[in-house]
Amino acid sequence: MAAECHSRFGFRFQPKVSLDFAGGEITGDAGLLLVREFDERLGLTAGLRGLVSDERDRRYVTHDVLGLLRQRIYQIAAGYEDANDATFLRHDPAIQAMVQRKDAPLASQPTLSRLENAVEWTSIRRLEQRGAEWWCRYQGPASARRDEEIILDMDSTADPTHGQQELAFYSGFYDTYMYHPMLVFEGESGMLLGSRLRPGDVGGTRQLLPLLRPLVSKLRGRFPKNSIALRGDADFAKPDLLDFAEYQGCLYAFGMPKNPVLQRHVEKLQERAERIFQRTKKRVRLYASFFHKTRSWSLPRRILAKVERTAEGPNLRFVVTNRGGEPEEIFRWYEQRGRAENFIKDFKRDLCADRLSCSSYRANAFRFQLHALAYNLLLLFRHLALGGTELATCTLGTLRLRLLKIGARVRRTVRKLWFHLATGWPGRPLFLHVLERLAAIRAPSG
Repeated sequence: MAAECHSRFGFRFQPKVSLDFAGGEITGDAGLLLVREFDERLGLTAGLRGLVSDERDRRYVTHDVLGLLRQRIYQIAAGYEDANDATFLRHDPAIQAMVQRKDAPLASQPTLSRLENAVEWTSIRRLEQRGAEWWCRYQGPASARRDEEIILDMDSTADPTHGQQELAFYSGFYDTYMYHPMLVFEGESGMLLGSRLRPGDVGGTRQLLPLLRPLVSKLRGRFPKNSIALRGDADFAKPDLLDFAEYQGCLYAFGMPKNPVLQRHVEKLQERAERIFQRTKKRVRLYASFFHKTRSWSLPRRILAKVERTAEGPNLRFVVTNRGGEPEEIFRWYEQRGRAENFIKDFKRDLCADRLSCSSYRANAFRFQLHALAYNLLLLFRHLALGGTELATCTLGTLRLRLLKIGARVRRTVRKLWFHLATGWPGRPLFLHVLERLAAIRAPSG
């Protein structure tokens, strides 16, 4: 009786409320079971086996590399972006189920940190293209059947660093010490087809072509009937990328920085826009097209200009392109690249891709790929398992909150691991609906 009294707690604000620690095993991430079942049916993380080399002495190995990769990927997907979180998650029954270690503790933070610091560059380079492989197998075939254009949206982003990380440099533009990763998204789905961490002082198209060449080659081999189009802001209008796109037969549209030479081509158009605005006091938008050759270009290229006059003042923008069609139509297509900014927000905000706190640059490059894998895993799950549901277009953070962060009491028997969800949980119909859809998912052959 005394033990019972000491193990229960009351509250002054409500004497009838009592609390104890006798609830058994509890998890707050039971919804990960849906993603793990989806993963198993498509063989996503199973395909990572062998991509990361393992030089450890097998006599002293408790956790294989695939298990360590799954542990980190699912922890990141669940919102535990820091390797330090493994300290308390190694006994979590939901995370254990993801790694298929029913009764044994998962890897500790030191074990995961040793993995991050031991992975070689060849393994990291293999992981950089894994998103493209997943897209080609599980989403690309739908586009190929429709004979649609495959759009590659390229962008870079500031990844602030904190401390003394190797190859982190100060950027005056971003006003922070940072890395400067390169990202290549599929323009419709937001899948991260290719990604690479770059030092903080690397900008423009540097290190892009080694990432882009195998990606375009893979897409050409898988979908020979589909055209490939490249989009990017003014940082990408560089001679090496333009020459590469034309040599590969890719369409492109890249922003061009304003300069006096380009502005002289549209002086009369700007004067016309000003006259119309002064007469109507309404927004004016005019377009022009002309050919221009810079000193660094090997040949003249088509330049499009958009001249706007609004109450806020004039706005002038240029794009270099090899696409045919009217300038207004091409500008409308080019401006859809703004979606890539939202993809980056999802990647950095919901998957915490800027959590690169290792001192070693190589370890951070590997960690960056773990976040990319978690992002693509959740994105594929949303597209293929949640299409047509209320979460079909939600952010990945909302998906996690609504469908993954589910409390459950866990009960272990000799043969089973039971997850008991709340009887009155409002998300039950959606959960069961997704389970039914997962039962019908089959991995494509080949």
